[in-house]
Amino acid sequence: MIPARSIPALLALALITVSLGPVRLQAEGIHLPITARAEASVTWAENIARASSPANWIDTLRQEARFTATNLTPIATGLSLITGINAGYETVPRYVINTAYTAGASAQIRYKFGLGAYTPVLSAEGTFSRREARIDGATGWLATGALRLSQRFTPSWRASLTGDWSQHYAAHAPFDVRHHRLLGTVTYDLNSTWQLTYGRGSLWGDFTANAAGNIWARALSGGLGAPIQQYYNTVAYETTNSYAPGWVSYRVTGRSDFWWLELSPALGRNTSLPLRYESTFTVNRVGVKYRQDLWTAGILHRF
Repeated sequence: MIPARSIPALLALALITVSLGPVRLQAEGIHLPITARAEASVTWAENIARASSPANWIDTLRQEARFTATNLTPIATGLSLITGINAGYETVPRYVINTAYTAGASAQIRYKFGLGAYTPVLSAEGTFSRREARIDGATGWLATGALRLSQRFTPSWRASLTGDWSQHYAAHAPFDVRHHRLLGTVTYDLNSTWQLTYGRGSLWGDFTANAAGNIWARALSGGLGAPIQQYYNTVAYETTNSYAPGWVSYRVTGRSDFWWLELSPALGRNTSLPLRYESTFTVNRVGVKYRQDLWTAGILHRF
């Protein structure tokens, strides 16, 4: 496994390689429609463990870094194929067992219904990634698919509607989750520097939650009610020590409603500083509730 201290150096090397590549090719008279982006973020996560009991709520920092490179290939008028590769790193410094690395590939078919900036665009995308996690059971393969319709209405206003599906083929059952989502976004360019985005959506399917050992024992024994006892004795779980010794990770089914608001000032022609707040409220099959609030500051650079 790659040491965490090596990640910044590897990311910097990737950025240098990608940024110098187009310069060298242009000097040789060769042009490739390759674009790349790198992003890093720090999130203050309230209830990062997605625990239902307030006694188990943990507020702490999460760090992420991601790199993506894509290639655009025109197929016909209005029709394009976009292929890409990506790599990512995430960690919770206070609970480093939750560190994970991802790498994968994607393909997207995009169709523009006409000419001009104000015609709708429909895209279908699929990705397949490998996830390596320090929690052995969370290691596995991740497959996703998405269908997105986007439209620009004015120079300042645009919106999109997305339906997607995700399946994590994890090594252990508590992390082997499948769900689908429906979400929409509206973006407004306040001026040439500031951009505001609002999004809202819902998720249906499986998710992984966590609980301290004593809370989990009460749930299985009936101390939290008969419906919870009956359901929780049928779900997949294991002791992972995810946030403290004896903590349990378990898989349940339910629905999540989420919304976010993001303000993104431009720091330069290709660099921005997205500032985002996201709130998620989840209810599982027997009415147990989970809430998470995320405050994120990031930096995004496009090449």
